[in-house]
Amino acid sequence: MLATVIIRSRAAAVAASGKIAFRTRSEEEILDDGYKWRKYGKKSVKNSPNPRNYYRCSTEGCSVKKRVERDKDDANYVVTMYEGVHNHASPGTVYYASQDPASGRFFVTGTHHLAP
Repeated sequence: MLATVIIRSRAAAVAASGKIAFRTRSEEEILDDGYKWRKYGKKSVKNSPNPRNYYRCSTEGCSVKKRVERDKDDANYVVTMYEGVHNHASPGTVYYASQDPASGRFFVTGTHHLAP
């Protein structure tokens, strides 16, 4: 029971901090996630032949950052870590809205991500 509580607390802490990482098999280092990014740094990583690149979301007022690097054990994989939660919609997302005839209010009925 105690182990379950610790795991839930850790999961809640990770979710609250907005940190998430993905390991993706790809020849491309930069994967399209629908957001616009500005590179602000690059550094060598200890015990890894591959550098780590640092990016910030380019939308004004958004503080999300991401780190991108090749997996040190298998260069066929890209490891991307996001820190933070975007305070805006993806620039490549179209929102479909419908109007409620009774109230006249609009509401989102769906989304679609535009391919570059």
